[in-house]
Amino acid sequence: MKRYQENIRRITCSAGLFLGLGVVGCGSTPTTPAPSFAFVANTNSNAITAFQVDPISGTLSPVTQGTFATGTAPEFMVVDSGSKFLFVTNAKSNDISVFAIDAMNGMLTPVPGSPFSAGTLPKGIAVAPSANLVFVANNGSNDISVFNFDPVTGALSPVARSPFPGGTFPIGVITDVSGRFLYVTNTSLRMLSTTNAVSAFSIDQTTGALAPLPGSPFAAGTTPIGLVADPNGPFIYVADHAANVSSAADTISVFSVDSTDGSLRPVWSPAIQRPTCGPSCHSQPMHPLRVTIHPKAKFAYVTDVGSNSVSAFSLQHGTLAAATAPVATGLRPFGEAFDPTGSFLYVVNKGDNNVSGYFVDPTTGMLSPLRNSPFAAGSGPVGIVVVQRR
Repeated sequence: MKRYQENIRRITCSAGLFLGLGVVGCGSTPTTPAPSFAFVANTNSNAITAFQVDPISGTLSPVTQGTFATGTAPEFMVVDSGSKFLFVTNAKSNDISVFAIDAMNGMLTPVPGSPFSAGTLPKGIAVAPSANLVFVANNGSNDISVFNFDPVTGALSPVARSPFPGGTFPIGVITDVSGRFLYVTNTSLRMLSTTNAVSAFSIDQTTGALAPLPGSPFAAGTTPIGLVADPNGPFIYVADHAANVSSAADTISVFSVDSTDGSLRPVWSPAIQRPTCGPSCHSQPMHPLRVTIHPKAKFAYVTDVGSNSVSAFSLQHGTLAAATAPVATGLRPFGEAFDPTGSFLYVVNKGDNNVSGYFVDPTTGMLSPLRNSPFAAGSGPVGIVVVQRR
């Protein structure tokens, strides 16, 4: 492949010089993007699978000793801003595994003191890099654990008065772009129609303490789970998991964020529905689960666990429009993540124990399956993060 690309470059440069055209890059060897690493949380096998991401083809290849033990039922993960540490919530052992990431080979090493105790049924996790804070949504104890993390060792220590009330059944958690505010989806994992809200908090940048924002909690469809902040503007997008609709555009709540106090104003929300089953009722259309935004912030992608697909939206100042038709994934797609360049999107398929990989068209947002996709993972993959090799 590399020899083929180099031959094409030489032919192009020779033709350009013959015709008197200036051709960029003909005086030197083209720069190849640095490889990155993907980490997949396998909830049934209680482990992280680590891959190296080929920067040209997007192929995932297991790193040496590619499986690393966690606590019981890992799912949600996040890395610090320097991509030095990986934080993993373990829902059934009620703790957090923290790993140091080897910058050269992607190997994971537990940091001193890991795992660290959390509340009951910890789920979503987020980092506020400016304050070295980690936030964990404890779905079973209705609270938020807040930790200081040591930027040198990665060790966690609870802040004063942690945990803080997190609303009823907190599950997904993010900070805004500034790191001043925290947003939490509230959904019961036993009966999906119980709560239907997003709780919002200010973050004390010195102590890490959380305080509810004016008007919190904010109504959000029927079963809000996945949420993401728009890096281009003051908006938050929330996936309504129980939305029983055939159009993916009708499953996402949109909120504008007040830049002064962080409070939310609804822009659009799906109609509230009353499902009669729990989270296992995935036979209806869509059932969106996770939301992620392309690094260039032009497109958003939603995993549709009910239809075994991923939907693409164009983004423009808080407005979502379907960019392409939904693209097939494996069985029961859960988490999703881009590589750092935004060239590739990866979706973990819990039912098939693998990862689907796609090339992302930077103009249209269209997804095309990668060669050799899907890639084998552990048992029950549910979460994925991708980090640039330092």
